[in-house]
Amino acid sequence: AISYANPFYILGLAPNAARLSVRFFLQGSFGEFLENLALHMEQMKIVRPSWETRSNVPLWELLRETVNPNAKVKMASPIMAGAMLRAVLTGGKYPVSVFQNILLRIHAEQGERKINARRAGFLKAYLMRNRGRKIAVALDENSTDVAYLLGRWFAVLEEVQEKANPEIKATIRDRFFNSACGTPAYVFPFLQKLSLHHLKKLEMAPRVYLDKKLSEIMGKLDAKDMPRHLPLEEQGVFILGYYHQKQKRYEKKEEK
Repeated sequence: AISYANPFYILGLAPNAARLSVRFFLQGSFGEFLENLALHMEQMKIVRPSWETRSNVPLWELLRETVNPNAKVKMASPIMAGAMLRAVLTGGKYPVSVFQNILLRIHAEQGERKINARRAGFLKAYLMRNRGRKIAVALDENSTDVAYLLGRWFAVLEEVQEKANPEIKATIRDRFFNSACGTPAYVFPFLQKLSLHHLKKLEMAPRVYLDKKLSEIMGKLDAKDMPRHLPLEEQGVFILGYYHQKQKRYEKKEEK
């Protein structure tokens, strides 16, 4: 029978020319390593599209989200991968480099791949573990966090545009997401004016529903507090607000 109190050791090696170098040597009980792994999986949990059937993301697949898809070598930095594995096994803080590289890929890419469940899940896990933020698995309609509300607002503005122009190929996400995420005070006033034009094109029922949703989110924001610049951590919260709001929209489609 397996005893969770049994001593357990993990040796991490890295190739170094014709030699091997020790990256880490971890000691603990079998149960402690399992608990740390379970904590990582729990913090990575996030609402997912219906077609995403797996509940857990393999570490190699998560690390691949830090890599440029056009790169010849589609492999994450070995140093970053080793640091990430160590954090998962010990329950320590995640490497800042993984957070920064995922943000970089989100800003650099377009389309649906831009913000997927794997990237959003890690942003959530990083902010919870490294920054002590409380972030829900799915949409938190009671949150008053400014960056989170701005992300939700952007998602609804995008929905308004898509419903007004069903055939549109490039939405405000493709043109304005990065600037809205980084410098919201300069972008949102323009996007709000644009949404008024789009709302006029809609039939009464969707117009009332979306206008109410916009008013509800904007009612929690003070125009005086609109940040001119969001630091990287807050950009992560903005992205989660956007992702949560968008998944809520898909969830309603599936219910119908």
